[in-house]
Amino acid sequence: MLIIYILLVLIWSTGFITGKFIVGLIDPNVYLTIRFALAGTIFVVLALALKRAFPPKREWPKHIFAGVLLNSFYLSFAYIALAQGLPAGVMALIGSIQPILVTLLAFLLIKEKTSLLGVIGMFIAIAGLLLVISPSLNLGVQEATFSPWLALLGVAGVLCLAFGSIYQKMSISGSDILASMAIQNLAAAVVAFGFMMTLQESLFVQSWESYALIGWGVLILSCGGVFLLVWLLRKVKASQVSTLMLLVPPLAAIEGYFLFDEALTHLQLIGVATTLMGVYLSRLKWPFLSRKSQSQID
Repeated sequence: MLIIYILLVLIWSTGFITGKFIVGLIDPNVYLTIRFALAGTIFVVLALALKRAFPPKREWPKHIFAGVLLNSFYLSFAYIALAQGLPAGVMALIGSIQPILVTLLAFLLIKEKTSLLGVIGMFIAIAGLLLVISPSLNLGVQEATFSPWLALLGVAGVLCLAFGSIYQKMSISGSDILASMAIQNLAAAVVAFGFMMTLQESLFVQSWESYALIGWGVLILSCGGVFLLVWLLRKVKASQVSTLMLLVPPLAAIEGYFLFDEALTHLQLIGVATTLMGVYLSRLKWPFLSRKSQSQID
């Protein structure tokens, strides 16, 4: 299972890098429309080739809803907010509330409990994340004049991600994952296309970089990263998966240091270590509790 966790964090961290690479090459919702449509097609082919059962037609709205939340609404809202001037550090700060939302929604909707140690580890990891993004939060007067509506758009995106994550553990979790991912991605492509038309996005520079980014987004991010996320959400607690995802921004900061010559301060390195410690702590069990009492807490 450890290798799955590592792959998930590594793949999702490249999503931040991909978001930077597409600037000036492909408009965000053009990119998302192509990515989701091709990923959905791949999952359809895989499901049919492996003779996997698709859910009954009456269940499709649930899968569509899950895919729209987890994919198109989350990414489109975040991309639009960033493109309109929301600082990346503020978006990362908003994103830090995602594990708290997931833990709360998991308790309210599916009665999933989280241990006290898990909660403590989560908040330590969030504190580490804040240290990592702290340089981006030193906003000047001019930078701080972004519209509060952009921040609300970012919050809406994080809410969609949190609720979409929990929805993956609800009634649709019994369906074949390949068939479900096919429906979810194709539905997300339709919504992303709607955003593309509404915002009149059309930029697609014909270059090998553009096609490489499309290939990475389809095969690695959607067919790899999102698939692993949904698979893990079906197997383990949602709060554990969401806390693990707090490692994504610190890793992206390290990747940005090597790929874009972005600064990486000592404070940020302390934040990376703190986030790692918090995620590790969240996965431990109280050593002085019996297995029976621990299972009651979990």
